[in-house]
Amino acid sequence: MRKSRIRKNIVLYVILIIFLVITLLPYFWLVLTSFKTRVDSFAIPPKIFFSATLDNYKAAFLDKGFLMNLKNSIIIMLFTVGIGLALGLPSSFAFSRFKTRKDQVLLNYLLGTRFTPVVVLALPLYLLMSKIGMLNSYVGIIVAHVAFNLPFVIWMMKGFFDAIPKEIDEAARVEGYSWFKVFLKIDIPLVKSGLAATAVFCAINSWNEFLMALILTGRDTATMPVGVPGLLTPQGTIWGQVSAVGTVITIPVLIFAILVQKHMIAGMTMGAVK
Repeated sequence: MRKSRIRKNIVLYVILIIFLVITLLPYFWLVLTSFKTRVDSFAIPPKIFFSATLDNYKAAFLDKGFLMNLKNSIIIMLFTVGIGLALGLPSSFAFSRFKTRKDQVLLNYLLGTRFTPVVVLALPLYLLMSKIGMLNSYVGIIVAHVAFNLPFVIWMMKGFFDAIPKEIDEAARVEGYSWFKVFLKIDIPLVKSGLAATAVFCAINSWNEFLMALILTGRDTATMPVGVPGLLTPQGTIWGQVSAVGTVITIPVLIFAILVQKHMIAGMTMGAVK
């Protein structure tokens, strides 16, 4: 019986290792290519061992201006997350604690706006931002990103607030806490794991977004995804620099995976009320 279980575990681990290798191989090759010269990138058979160089990173981020694109992406992402949480947290708390007959209608409306394809709104967004003078500005793209992330924040955080037993809020109210204090000092600490996960999701959505950034930003405010097509030249694709930029773009995704493991904890309020 024990030998049979050991064999099953060995088979399971072998399958998982094979799956992991297949999954990580493209990313591993992306990182390798970012350190290769143009000759090494097209070598046949492909080279795993080679003389590494930082020329691709230097050419992309210093000579081609991707350092500015990186700065733009960071600024837009931070403001999008900050404003989205500042607006979404009170809204999700209100939906969770103050029930009305139209709650579900409003929530479904928010969900519908989140599911609307961005390409449908591309032209209206461009015309609107052009009319109010927000093209090629941080404000325009941040407003657009917040508008698309806000329904996600409200829906996700409402679920976490719903998981908090209402008896906790009622006890705080008996002690003389206002609803604002209940929200800020009682409920927010209890949903900090969900808050972290929501913030990371919003950061990734803003960081990877391409279409809205393409139509609303200009040369001075373009984000990293918008700058990548500039490496596809008539003389050919500069794969080394594409790989260098792609490697840097994936860093927030790796951070996301680490944070989700730490903060996405099911049943964080279980046992709070006996």
